[in-house]
Amino acid sequence: MATAIYKRNKDLKSQDKQGISWLNDGNTVGMMLYVDLFSDNLEGLMDKMWYFKKLGVTLIHLMPILEKRSGENDGGYAVKNYREIDPLIGNMSFFEKMIAHYHQNGIKICIDYVINHTSDDHEWAQKALNGETKYQNYYYMYDTDAIPKRFEETMNQVFPKIAPGNFTFVPQMQKWVMTTFYPYQWDLNYRNPQVLNALIDILLFLANKGVDMIRLDAIPYVWKSLGTFCRNLPEVHTVLSIFRKVISVCAPSVALLGEAIVQPETIVTYFGSEEALECHTLYNASYMVEMWNGIATRDARHITQMPKYAVPPNSVWINYARCHDDIGWGLDSERIGNLGFDPHAHKMFLIDFYLGSLKDSFSRGELYEYNPVTLDARNSGTLASLLGLERALSENDRYQLELALKRIELIHAMFILRAGVPMIYAGDELGTLNDYSYKSDSGKSHDSRWLHRSKFKWNEVEKLEEVNNPKALIYYGVKSLIETRKEIYGDVLVKQEDTMYFSNQHILGFIQQIEGEEMPTLLLYNLSEDRQWLFSSDLKRYGFHGKWLEMLQGKWLDFAEDTIILGPYEFFLLKYKK
Repeated sequence: MATAIYKRNKDLKSQDKQGISWLNDGNTVGMMLYVDLFSDNLEGLMDKMWYFKKLGVTLIHLMPILEKRSGENDGGYAVKNYREIDPLIGNMSFFEKMIAHYHQNGIKICIDYVINHTSDDHEWAQKALNGETKYQNYYYMYDTDAIPKRFEETMNQVFPKIAPGNFTFVPQMQKWVMTTFYPYQWDLNYRNPQVLNALIDILLFLANKGVDMIRLDAIPYVWKSLGTFCRNLPEVHTVLSIFRKVISVCAPSVALLGEAIVQPETIVTYFGSEEALECHTLYNASYMVEMWNGIATRDARHITQMPKYAVPPNSVWINYARCHDDIGWGLDSERIGNLGFDPHAHKMFLIDFYLGSLKDSFSRGELYEYNPVTLDARNSGTLASLLGLERALSENDRYQLELALKRIELIHAMFILRAGVPMIYAGDELGTLNDYSYKSDSGKSHDSRWLHRSKFKWNEVEKLEEVNNPKALIYYGVKSLIETRKEIYGDVLVKQEDTMYFSNQHILGFIQQIEGEEMPTLLLYNLSEDRQWLFSSDLKRYGFHGKWLEMLQGKWLDFAEDTIILGPYEFFLLKYKK
């Protein structure tokens, strides 16, 4: 730690004086992308800075860019060298130069740090293969399969279809190695203090390169104990609290983003507590799933009745609709049942709906990790294809095209205008459609997630000024939402955000109490393709009266009227005006 502080350059130390205040700033808007798919390499990314500035993006999450395993590498999450950039896209020296350039233009950088495992060609793994006991102890390794079999009794499988089991036999060592994800990803053993020290050293190394946010990958898995699921164990929180304390001392302007795609009541625990803070920010995966659930059912109750969890001060959610991964339907069975749905049947409905196999579904997607016995699966596909744009364009259906465009704008509004940091998946702002070419690539054809991991469509950026171009309508709709977000929340803090309950179950509502403002901001969303009437008495019940200005359109709404009409998939951002 002392060495890292000494080596941290003066510009970064100056930046540290502001801490992570930027994370709570309404001007922070993120975009996640793969460098090779977006701009070929880091040099190309340097040249594309204008695109982020034009759109209004101020934080870029670069998907795995550290040197990855040769051959199969789980999309870069099998890291060969934590201290080098993937040579296919650049080098560490240019990366530092690029970060400085982006910082000068007000844009921050986030990178991935895979802390659960290394690739099997990492230096540590190679030394273990060569018989060095020190490095064999960096991993979970066993001479026989006796202990692995005991682990398997309680451990779930991450990829039961394409990578079954949690252990791999390595003939070169005649040992069984824990490989929770893929056989070439060896799980690190945090019971060994040398592993913790090594991972902290790398954390500080990356922080000193100038990055502003470090995404800690697969955090629920980092501690294993016999007789447990080996996920979300108490010791994980100890490890993360150590990471947080170290970074807060050595690089206090760097935020830790935790990736924990688990149940909502578990996700929130990775913020830690005021006594033992952990991640600065987490993915709001539960809200993401419920957005897709609500749009499929046209029922706002799925979101309205989500439990509200307290988070420590200055901790924020990252809100998003799509990412590089699939959509897993981790729904709250009890809440689904209380709404009158059979939990299993409802999950099957969502899987089939976003596959596009149901008669009235507007969606086109594919299944991921389909289990023919249980019929369970997750769904892959781009935001635009899942929301109907692909089908509408292929069928030359103007009416369905109009509805698809409205859905796409609606779902962006549902996370861009919420409290927290909005994160756009690159290409969604252009309405990128599913890319089926992955099926002809033997290295990708087994993984439907490549359906939504296509090359960025720069040719579509060139067409944004074309009249009646549906992609342009999407782009400028997203751009307008970002501008509105910055206008409303740019220099203030949303102190509190609560849902509203309405008699019309198709309408979703939020109350946002903004720092320094007497009256709250109201968000209303119609999740249906039909016009919906909201009784003003529902709003008066919350104490809201008088005339309100809709900030996106500039029109006035008078709560003295009996009803307020929201058009198909229409949404309002309302401010009270005397």
